[in-house]
Amino acid sequence: MANKLFALMLAVVVAACSKPAYAPPTALLPAPDALVETASGPVQGGRSISGAKTWLGIPYAQAPVGELRWAKTVQVQEWSQPRATLQHGNWCPQLTNGLDGLMGLEPGDLRGDEDCLYLDIYAPSDANPQSQLPVMVWIHGGSNIWGRAEQYDGSYLAESQDVVVVVVQYRLGPLGWFAHPALGDVGANFALMDLIEALEWVQSSVTSFGGNPENVTLFGESAGANNLLALLAMPQADGLYRAAIAQSGLPSSIPYPVAQNGLGPSVLGAIEAASIASGRDSPSAAELRQIEISSLFEAYTGKRTPAVIRDGVTLSAQPLGEAIIDHQNGLGKVIVLGSNRDEAKYLLAFDPKFTERLLGIFPKPRDRAHYLAVSGYMSDLWRSIGVSNFASDLANGGVETVHTYRFDWDEQGRVGPSDLSTMIGAAHSLEIPFVFGHFDEFMGRLDSKMFTRDNAPGRTALSDTMMRCWASIAYSEDRGCLDWPAVQSNQATSTMVFDTPDDGGVRMEAESIDSQEILQNMHTDPALQKGDRMCDLEKRLRGVFTIVAPDLLVGLDACQAE
Repeated sequence: MANKLFALMLAVVVAACSKPAYAPPTALLPAPDALVETASGPVQGGRSISGAKTWLGIPYAQAPVGELRWAKTVQVQEWSQPRATLQHGNWCPQLTNGLDGLMGLEPGDLRGDEDCLYLDIYAPSDANPQSQLPVMVWIHGGSNIWGRAEQYDGSYLAESQDVVVVVVQYRLGPLGWFAHPALGDVGANFALMDLIEALEWVQSSVTSFGGNPENVTLFGESAGANNLLALLAMPQADGLYRAAIAQSGLPSSIPYPVAQNGLGPSVLGAIEAASIASGRDSPSAAELRQIEISSLFEAYTGKRTPAVIRDGVTLSAQPLGEAIIDHQNGLGKVIVLGSNRDEAKYLLAFDPKFTERLLGIFPKPRDRAHYLAVSGYMSDLWRSIGVSNFASDLANGGVETVHTYRFDWDEQGRVGPSDLSTMIGAAHSLEIPFVFGHFDEFMGRLDSKMFTRDNAPGRTALSDTMMRCWASIAYSEDRGCLDWPAVQSNQATSTMVFDTPDDGGVRMEAESIDSQEILQNMHTDPALQKGDRMCDLEKRLRGVFTIVAPDLLVGLDACQAE
């Protein structure tokens, strides 16, 4: 979901930065003490620059190709000779975007291979099979159409917090989410099937890396958090995790008929996509599995891929939030929900309706009050739906341990005449480097613009605190995090705010966001009273929130009034 943000940032610094050539991550050197035996076979790992033991590109399932395309994920075949796991596995097929441009790739290219079900493991330098350390499994974001394991180096988090970090790849786009009747009753959420198989593999093998299979914490961001929330509704995932941290997620799911038939001009259903890609009106399952990947992805040009589908097989027909509450009642899991204060700025910063470019390069808001109003209302609704209201619903529904947080860091400063603290602020995805404990290779050439010498002391201290808090959830004990009370049924919610000492520090605050109050304030805000601003905002809210909160937006009528 952060593609537009990264494309904007590329434009900000294009004059100051020559375009780099893409270079795949360097393979590790084998380390003698990183040869371990898994349930699938022996793997030879190495060490990251932090000293953490590291294994890259471990297959956890058979390649989903041929008859296994759009099929239930199949356990990986065993091997007997040591397998070198010193470089990342193939990307899952995806189209490159603005962030890839920062890494030296042309945006819009189809890259990857269907043989992509691999995971990476990072363990402390002194971990051994007797360590029994907490395990943290990362589910990456990217709108469920983009992303790969090589973007997330878990070595700093593993080494500093004494945990085992697992980073998982899963099928993306129409290969991961496809509701076509010719496939029978297998279901439509193939990416979720991948994640279940990965968690099963972790159960069988993580002890060899120093992990405790009975103490697994899931954490993920954006679409990864949405997928994580889906796992919380799935009986198939019971016993595979103890805690879950959803970063900037929404409990959103698509009804099965929409996934099959599409919705309006923006969401393409699997039936039409298959017809376009195959050139046949009613292709069989065998014909579907023969479609060229390029043709399949071309069919979705300019259209959304339905994801997290209420297929009645992997997920129930209920809306996802309701399904999670019903399933989690009495399970005793720990759930953390959080968002970034300025989530929606990544949507606006690239939009010429809201921004202009000085000298043709440096972006600034056309109308600062309008920019802040729209981003504020969208971000606040994101939080009320995905965090505050949902946390209260979970607590009232019998889930005993729910924590919430908000990420507020906005100290990027300026790039020339562009004020990134205003333009970007605490936008979607900006918490990720703080959680992983390092700030290089996150935004490529933009790292030095976003993460400067001036803001280093504050962000480093904040990152240390966030890693300790995430580890506290994984350990189920305070490891240097502030007291983090759980949400109580039918009581006001307190949330953990993560910020630097200069901006109030890490602290607890009363949660005061209410969806109806947000909508009321929106309709009396002077910054939104000019021209078509209110109608435009309502259209944006419908585009983001209609699926997850359809009843909330029923009364919006500014567009009809015009």
